[in-house]
Amino acid sequence: MSTKQKTVAVHAGSRLTGSKAVPVMPPIFPAAVNWFDSSDDLSDALDGKDYAYARISAPNAALLEEAVAALEGAEACVAYASGMAALRSLFDAQPWKAGDVLVMPTDGYGVTRFLYKNLCARWGVELRPLNQTDPEAPSRIREWRPRMVLAESISNPLLRVPDIRALAQACRDAGSVFAVDATFPSPFGQRALELGADYSVQSTSKWLNGHSDALGGTVSGTKARMDPLRSARILSGDVLGPFEAWLTLRGLRTLPVRMKAHNEHAAHVAKRLSDSPLLERVIYPGLPSHPDHAVAGRVLEGGFGPMVAFEIRGAGQKEGDRFLEALRVCKPGPSLGDVGTLVMHAASASARRMTPEERAQAGIRDSLIRVSVGLEDPDDVADDLLAAVAKGAGR
Repeated sequence: MSTKQKTVAVHAGSRLTGSKAVPVMPPIFPAAVNWFDSSDDLSDALDGKDYAYARISAPNAALLEEAVAALEGAEACVAYASGMAALRSLFDAQPWKAGDVLVMPTDGYGVTRFLYKNLCARWGVELRPLNQTDPEAPSRIREWRPRMVLAESISNPLLRVPDIRALAQACRDAGSVFAVDATFPSPFGQRALELGADYSVQSTSKWLNGHSDALGGTVSGTKARMDPLRSARILSGDVLGPFEAWLTLRGLRTLPVRMKAHNEHAAHVAKRLSDSPLLERVIYPGLPSHPDHAVAGRVLEGGFGPMVAFEIRGAGQKEGDRFLEALRVCKPGPSLGDVGTLVMHAASASARRMTPEERAQAGIRDSLIRVSVGLEDPDDVADDLLAAVAKGAGR
């Protein structure tokens, strides 16, 4: 993220009206309904030119959308009540026909796969999981000519890093819409639109908010692509509440400084873990041993990401549970992006909605642990993880 973008994070989405007084931090506007002296003004508001009813548009969500669009380098942004609502909106925005193909990562977030699998079955669309880090992935996209391709900047939970530029070019060649869930690196670590994506998705509940106190999601892109999403949101009702929008905008102000530290801490923790004989492997894009290390250096900015994963040697569900219960500094939690370190057993959390066969296909083993590295002293985090691994393994 450039110096200019750091400034954008602090100041974007600050001015709501033309008033000469601009609050340093915008207030919360809880009103669901507004009234007007003029019928013409009310009519204009109902057409989206002002704030009439919060399901149509609301001040705090509008400010957040402005700020996220600026960070993403997008013309426009639409905010939703959750990241899953944002992903659902992407599906609904496509003109699906029976027999169309949707491509998504084999090792992607299990709940996204569960959602899209059910939607595809309903619409007669074929869902094709694809190892998007395979050198042949762009060729498969050109061959299959899918209606839409969804990628993850850093896959959840195996932390694979696809070449977004190459996938974007393949989608252009195939006439496919290309969406990227860029939640893991955040706009600090990757601006997917600049790499060729048509849509960039964020679960704002994670790094953008940064404090685990507000759900939300955004989709960013050109105004032409966002206008239909905005119109559809009026009918679906997937609006982001004013308090959640305010909390997320507050968290977004410190995104660059937080992400710099998260990235640095994750790199330190990964190096410490890689020296442990109790671990089968440590997965971190910044390690030379990572299969996508070179690609990550090209498509990620500001570091190699704030997430680390590892496999405990010889562990299964029982050993994984013992490991989680032995943590003292880190917290077992089914999310990421908090100031504190959150740890989860992948097969029973992020991949919980996947079948055993789907997990096996993706390479998600029962021994896999995912870590969202926080802002604690990184040696405290590493010490805690290693001590818990030893206890979970009965050492």
